[in-house]
Amino acid sequence: SSGINAEYGEDIADVLDQGKHVTVTIIKRPQEALGFALISSGPGSIIPTVIVSSIRPASPAYKTELLNVGNQLLEINGRSLVGLSYEAIISYIRSLLPSTKIEMQVVPGSPVLVIELIRPDLKYPLGFSVKDGHITTLVRGSIGERAGVRVGHRIIAINGESTVTLDHDSIAGILLSETGKLLLKTMPSQIFNLMLGLEEPEYL
Repeated sequence: SSGINAEYGEDIADVLDQGKHVTVTIIKRPQEALGFALISSGPGSIIPTVIVSSIRPASPAYKTELLNVGNQLLEINGRSLVGLSYEAIISYIRSLLPSTKIEMQVVPGSPVLVIELIRPDLKYPLGFSVKDGHITTLVRGSIGERAGVRVGHRIIAINGESTVTLDHDSIAGILLSETGKLLLKTMPSQIFNLMLGLEEPEYL
């Protein structure tokens, strides 16, 4: 379980270390949209907040050159977003649209998680289920949970090989047959779907 503690510890350290926070100031016209979309940080995230899932080209958010997909939003105009519901955060941001200047504190980060699973033998299940590459359920105390697997993520690579174009049976086959070290790369399903044009972003 040392791996997950190290990852979570780093997560928390980044959020608490103000030296790693980036101040992003968005300048815009009154009522002009900000130009970014958000998703909830989701189950398994250490700091409950929101993550930037998409940025519209040429928008005020895009022009800052500081905001990136995967960034966590901690604070807007001095108000902490940590622990607020997704709906409350969206409502608050919409209430700021008449403003011409919005200041945010963000933690830089990539939307991609790298997860190292160790399965000594096939008799040990990984402890999560996958549908079309998306992680749908996770068993408490399992190999997957201890390694940091998150429900609501899409597996994009296994042991360095992309799984983006693989069908369900191919991905399941790899996960069911591999022993030893399995290196997964995953990202939030919503960000994956946005990148592939499977969903339309709801820009603020």
